[in-house]
Amino acid sequence: MRPEILILIAAGLVSVAVYWALPRRHAQTGVAAVSLAVVAWLYPAAGVYLWGSILFVNLVTVLFDPTPARGPVALAASILLGAAFLILRDVPLGPAGPIALLGSAYFTLRHIHVLAEWAWGRLEVPTLGEMARYHLLLPVLSSGPIHRLPHFNRACQRRRWNAEEFFTGAERALLGAAMVTIIGGVVLGWRLDSMIRSLGVDGFIGVWLISAVDWLRLYVYFAGYTDIALGLCLMMGLTLEENFDRPWRAQSLVEFWTRWHMTLSHWCRDYIYVPLAAATRSPLVGVGSALLALGIWHQTSLYYVAWAVWQTLGIVLTHAYGRLGDPLGLGRWPVWMKAVAAPVAILAWLSAARPVIGLLLGAAPE
Repeated sequence: MRPEILILIAAGLVSVAVYWALPRRHAQTGVAAVSLAVVAWLYPAAGVYLWGSILFVNLVTVLFDPTPARGPVALAASILLGAAFLILRDVPLGPAGPIALLGSAYFTLRHIHVLAEWAWGRLEVPTLGEMARYHLLLPVLSSGPIHRLPHFNRACQRRRWNAEEFFTGAERALLGAAMVTIIGGVVLGWRLDSMIRSLGVDGFIGVWLISAVDWLRLYVYFAGYTDIALGLCLMMGLTLEENFDRPWRAQSLVEFWTRWHMTLSHWCRDYIYVPLAAATRSPLVGVGSALLALGIWHQTSLYYVAWAVWQTLGIVLTHAYGRLGDPLGLGRWPVWMKAVAAPVAILAWLSAARPVIGLLLGAAPE
């Protein structure tokens, strides 16, 4: 783990102690204060950007509620926030480089969630304090999940001291740390990667194999850091949304995307797929747009535009095969065979994006 990540985890433990040390009515405010102080210390630009965006969204919702302009204003504010994130995330703002905007990918999507729900009349205008407590939750700032404001408020209201819950959270955080350092850093990050490279397989197949390892490593790192975040939250009595639901047990590519980074997938479904599919009466437009947003969320580049097209193609082919009635008889395979073959096929398709796109673009992808 990088030193700054260790500092954030240690600060997360401090926020747990702060929560239980303060009176209940001030506990979450204390956590928010610690979170803002730590972010401002480690990443000043991120602290300014985060607090400024909280003030901006609060101002928009207060000024335009209730007015007929609420919908267009929310859309304009969302576009502005999204554009600011895409522009600023790659701009070096200090010695730490673009990482100075730590957590911007997550809190930008949380802001858009609040604006959309407010515009659709499903959320009352949140107070500035409510917005600050929602966004300034240190454990989830760097790794998610993209939790929803109503769920967060209900979790805060239900929260009570529970020793079993506290130690379950601690155990989950420790297992997440082990997952990142041992499985991600040693097994996948060094041994398996070195073994594949030592085979001397070059060209398309070599890139494909390395890409497959990268997908596995991405899962281990991301799921591990999410376990740390959710474990620390559980130590504060907060049960937030899960980010992964055993994605490598999926039996199709469509099912995989319902299990992988679920808070982001659900965000894309609710705020991109459903509105666009309804407006155009084309599920394909909705799926393609959602996957394009998913790709651009990771990086603004032609590669990720092509990546979105590739993943959309996979979903279209999956649905087409289902409509044909399983002509290959895969459904009749033994359970153990499907349990192995389906994840391997899914991983093969996901990881094939890199060499295929590399060939199409005429250059190795980043």
